Order: sequence, then C-alpha cells, then structure tokens
Amino acid sequence: FISYGNLSNLDTLVDYGFVSDTNPCNVEIIAVRMMGQQPFTLTVYPDGSVDAGSKATLRYNLATPEELEIFSTIEKGTGLGILAKPLSDRNELDVQSFIASTIDEALYETKAGAAETKDDALINMYLSARQKQFELAIERITHKFPGIEY
Repeated sequence: FISYGNLSNLDTLVDYGFVSDTNPCNVEIIAVRMMGQQPFTLTVYPDGSVDAGSKATLRYNLATPEELEIFSTIEKGTGLGILAKPLSDRNELDVQSFIASTIDEALYETKAGAAETKDDALINMYLSARQKQFELAIERITHKFPGIEY
C-alpha cells in the first residue's frame, strides 16, 4: 500500500502522473471574481459540498444594507462567525444561486476541455473526475433548493 498523502487529483496529476476517479481527498478549486470585491476561491469537496469560507464571503458580498446592519450590533471580537449561517432566506438563495452558476460555468469549461483533449486519456480522466464532482455539487444545491435559478 502506497500513500501519497492528502492530495487532490490535480496534485497527483502534476506531481506523480496519475489521477484517481475515487480520490477521497480531491478538492476542486474555482477562482471567483466579483466586481468591486477581492477575488476569492470556491472549494468543492468530494461529496459535492462547498467550503464554508466561500459561502461566508458570498453571504457578506450579496447582503443588502439591512442585512449588513447586523454587523454593527455584533460585539467586538466575535468576528464574521455570524456568516457561518444564512443571513436571510433571500440572501441564502442568492448565495446558492451564485455558487450553482459558478460551478455550472466551471462544469461547462471542464466539458469543453475534455472535448479538446479527448486523445489524452490521463487528462480526460482528470477532467471526468472534475466533472462528476461539479455535477454532484449542483445536484446537492438543486436538491436543497428545488427550482433554484442559476
């Protein structure tokens, strides 16, 4: 039994020349840019879940002025932990819609990349695993938020 550590498929592809379609440590990273905001990354885990940090960032960035007023009433030192939970139903729907849209765009690019590299089995295996992870993430969101538009 050989262990390479907790590496993503991209890491094992680049460093060791292989990919696993069942890698329990695989994470897929998507760069997110929003006008007037600092760029950040959205991480999709093997089970299709999305990291809490990017959700918190989006909850803040997509909040209305009224929703942001809550921060002025928070005791100093409590930080942004309040963003670990939805601010409102409206805000959470916007956040999940943004996440689904971002992942859907990455999914489209992944499929296009697979079509362009169809003769490279290793790259196709990587992109296939990436595609499955993105599809699982979108499925999780649409299951939790039926009828969500993205």
